[in-house]
Amino acid sequence: PDIWDPENDMWLAQHYTADTVRQGKSFNKRELQQRTGLKQEPDMPLVGIVTRLTAQKGISLIEHAIHKVLERGGQVVLLGTAPDSRVQEQFEGMRHVVEEGQNCKLILNYDEPLSHLIYAGADMICVPSMFEPCGLTQLIAM
Repeated sequence: PDIWDPENDMWLAQHYTADTVRQGKSFNKRELQQRTGLKQEPDMPLVGIVTRLTAQKGISLIEHAIHKVLERGGQVVLLGTAPDSRVQEQFEGMRHVVEEGQNCKLILNYDEPLSHLIYAGADMICVPSMFEPCGLTQLIAM
């Protein structure tokens, strides 16, 4: 079976199918909010970002998207690492600014189980790549 298939993904809080997608995504969203310390707000849009923090992935676009989502009353969970220590430090600094409330969590390491929960629980996935030679993120998110 496909490891990203929500019907049998071993890391999801609740499995779902095309027929149960609303209930399954809602359950996984609550679990994602709880696990990341976000407010338990079922109607608040939650944007997930799972990426390497590199120039190819549009670092400035990611930062802009995070600020815009928060300004507009949404929540953000970012899961990613930067191979460049300066970029990693940049996002660590940003974490202190945007994580003041309970609407944003920047997780600056890689966590395979959490990546599955982000895809399953987020209302939207942000993929601001400057170029995308493969498009795996988009395929996983579908």
